[in-house]
Amino acid sequence: MRWIFLMAIPGILFAQSYSKIIEDIDNAPALKSAHSLEMAAKSNEAAAKGKNLPSLDLSFSGAWLKDTPTVTFRIPGTPPMEAPMGTKRNFIGSLRLAFPIFTGYAISASVDKALFERKKAELKVLDLKRNLYLQATALVSGCYAADKKIEALESAKRAMEDAYKKAKGLYDNGLLPPSDLYNIEAKRYAVDAEITDTISQKEQLLNTLGYLLDKPIESVELPLHHMTAALPVTREELIKTALDSREDIEALKSAINADRAVEKLAKSRLYPTVGLAAELKRRGDTPELNGDGFTNPDQSYVGAAATWNLFNGFADKKMIEAARYKRLASQIALNDYKNRVKMELQNAFSYLAALLSRLKSAKMELKARKAYCDLTRGRFENQLAGADELSRSIADLSAAAAKVSGLQSQIFNQKAKIWLMTGLKPFLSRFLRTSD
Repeated sequence: MRWIFLMAIPGILFAQSYSKIIEDIDNAPALKSAHSLEMAAKSNEAAAKGKNLPSLDLSFSGAWLKDTPTVTFRIPGTPPMEAPMGTKRNFIGSLRLAFPIFTGYAISASVDKALFERKKAELKVLDLKRNLYLQATALVSGCYAADKKIEALESAKRAMEDAYKKAKGLYDNGLLPPSDLYNIEAKRYAVDAEITDTISQKEQLLNTLGYLLDKPIESVELPLHHMTAALPVTREELIKTALDSREDIEALKSAINADRAVEKLAKSRLYPTVGLAAELKRRGDTPELNGDGFTNPDQSYVGAAATWNLFNGFADKKMIEAARYKRLASQIALNDYKNRVKMELQNAFSYLAALLSRLKSAKMELKARKAYCDLTRGRFENQLAGADELSRSIADLSAAAAKVSGLQSQIFNQKAKIWLMTGLKPFLSRFLRTSD
């Protein structure tokens, strides 16, 4: 019998805790995609750093000329004379080592840019995770509210059924008009319809949550103490934490640093570039590269080169200006974004205070509705109240109970949202850690 009972309530057995759902977000497909972009940014950073190292190139080429290379000698008083100066077949093999000595800070700026782009990619992954946590929290809170509403409606349905049985007995004895009996029956069907509608809403929320986690979810649980416990920190502390270290703000800061690197990269074109090269090089008329009988087979060398662009139509100057304006625009956008984050957190705290006030009022309303329903039930049994009044009192009691549960789920969602608006680290260390 015990196993039959347990099998009948899989939602209780397999309900996912809130902390487990948050943990499963780490395996969400959206995060896996973002992680791939993060790895791409890391590879780009490694590629940029590679430009600081020497380059080593091995090459081998062969060419078959149509005519033998010749040289013409012109001696006064004699006809021109031609003499061969090479062979039709030419093979060249080389191993070349090159090293940039100075590039006008272009390489270091490219490395810095790739570094900040990689940091920005990492922070974008964290910010995406934070937003997925927000979505999951809203869905879990909605599922909890739907569960509690279904419980309240089921309780109302049972009360309606009890009232119907008593009304049927009174009707059978000619003590109740048929309209009152039909009224109770109609209210019972209305409750059934509302239960079906709420179950459908819950299934939609669970399906969305399952899509987010890439796994089926049957039911969820919420930590009850987060619905009543006050926030352990002040509004000012959380706002300061958000502005100092929230992931999206840090990503914007990293983007500004990348813009600085781009500006430095643009300025590098104003400087000369200097490089060294050494090459082991041989040539010949056969793949053995033993010479062609005309030129020496060993053509190895060590050399250096320096270039400096003196004028290119003011293109470099305009590129520097464009990079500077982009950096300034990013800085202004960051300041505006921080102001918006501060405003949104202030609004979130105000809304939480309103929810707590509404919950207090809803609990008092629930207490009054229960007392009134009990009174009406007793009056109905003594034929001092009509069936319509009884059915309305039962429906009002159900609505009041659902209202309390709905507000509790909203308070949980709002508290989690405030912590997530502060940043991923505070949420994980301060809120989630106390969720089980």
